[in-house]
Amino acid sequence: MKRRALASTLALLMFSAACSSGDDMKATITEQQARDKVEQYIQGALSALPAAAELKPFTRNRSECTDPTDKGPQGRFEISATYEITGLDPAHFPENFTAVIQWWESHEFKVLTDSRPTDQYVFARNTGDAFDMSIKANDLGKFYVGATSPCVWPNGTPEPQALEAEEPEQQIAAPPEPEPEPARKPRRAPVDDEDFAQTDWTDGGTSY
Repeated sequence: MKRRALASTLALLMFSAACSSGDDMKATITEQQARDKVEQYIQGALSALPAAAELKPFTRNRSECTDPTDKGPQGRFEISATYEITGLDPAHFPENFTAVIQWWESHEFKVLTDSRPTDQYVFARNTGDAFDMSIKANDLGKFYVGATSPCVWPNGTPEPQALEAEEPEQQIAAPPEPEPEPARKPRRAPVDDEDFAQTDWTDGGTSY
């Protein structure tokens, strides 16, 4: 009975590990689909602005998810684009911000950062597909809108090298013996090297 119980326990542990690995390596939309959706969201934001507003390409990026916020595997990419919106009157930027935010809220976006009135910057994330969007304006009369996809596999499915990286190691090396603790030296008197009250701890946000 003990052997049967042990075998059942091991099987359950192996099944749980396999399920966890499968969740981490799940399929995504493709890069092209992500690129198309980025453009669709930007067009949607544009539709909330006055008819004179036009899109002017500013940046398009394909960035590898080397440190994914979702703790997923490497080998995936974020697709992003930023456009300058021309044809807007800077005097009406506050109303333009409100119009885009209202469009977001009607399309499952949730505002996560609103730096107004200190900075003309608002950041939102879609609660359904995890796409990000942002709008920013500056004192030069420039107005920008951007969108970024979550991490996606180039072809929508895990790459072979990512699957290999997920395979468990066959052997676990024994931990090294601890080194003797070095002799402690007396600490110098504390010195006020920096006035932390003057340090700016705020997040710079998206760079434009």
